[in-house]
Amino acid sequence: MVLGTLRSTSLTRRHRAFRRGAETVELMVALPILLLVIFAGFEYGWVILRSIQIDHAARLGARQSALSGATAESIEDSIRASLNGVGIPGATISFTPADPSSADAGTSITVEVQVDYSNVQLLGLSSFMPLPQTLRGRASMVREPDS
Repeated sequence: MVLGTLRSTSLTRRHRAFRRGAETVELMVALPILLLVIFAGFEYGWVILRSIQIDHAARLGARQSALSGATAESIEDSIRASLNGVGIPGATISFTPADPSSADAGTSITVEVQVDYSNVQLLGLSSFMPLPQTLRGRASMVREPDS
């Protein structure tokens, strides 16, 4: 009876040692994939955050362009101030019509803000996952009558 107990204990120990080695190999295979999924979630969340911030800056510019007395310079300054406040440099800003100050009352003015994503990326995972080249924000408002 004692001999049978010793043999089964010895086999159990070897089985546990083998199982620990298998768990280590499984971890080495699964951990990089798990980390990539986690970091991809961070990066896509960052894309969404930056898109919302750029949309907000475009909406701010469109609101200001709708006011009488607004010039292209003042609109661009307010957009850049909004973007600089959240750490987004190097935006390209365009207006339709090109000079919002000369637009008649009732004219729709469109403001578009474009930023290269490489300037605002979080982790730089563009070689591992599909990320946008540029982020765009667009907003339109109708010009108010002069008061």
